Amino acid sequence: MNKRDFVRIGIAGTAGAMFVPMDLMAGMVEPALKTKLAGGLYYTETAFGRWNQGLADHHLPKFDKQGSSLHVATNHPMNAYEHWIIKHQLLDSNFNFITENSYNPKSDKPESTFDISGHSGVIYVLTMCNVHDLWVNATEA
Repeated sequence: MNKRDFVRIGIAGTAGAMFVPMDLMAGMVEPALKTKLAGGLYYTETAFGRWNQGLADHHLPKFDKQGSSLHVATNHPMNAYEHWIIKHQLLDSNFNFITENSYNPKSDKPESTFDISGHSGVIYVLTMCNVHDLWVNATEA
């Protein structure tokens, strides 16, 4: 096998492997919360990785759905220039960006209300902390 064929087959195989899990996960309520990426690339309530379990209480996004509105809050202090929540972000069931809200650590609380009308299925709710990384939760739209 020549070098070009080897590279072409390798790229095709890698690309195919990237998309197969998405198809297999379609229709599952919380697939991203249970993958091997949880606890490493991002953190969840049960996969808190290098952080201690108690950090989930102050970093995991909590939500309240009322009709087409999704209220998201993170129970986290906002210590300007030391430790704060940078933003909340919503992704659809295919991990496509829906919307986000960024916070000013001097004046904002890490709370947002998002319009989720027009979306169905799983919505991933992400919280980004400047010290303790990315935390993910999920809900149905």
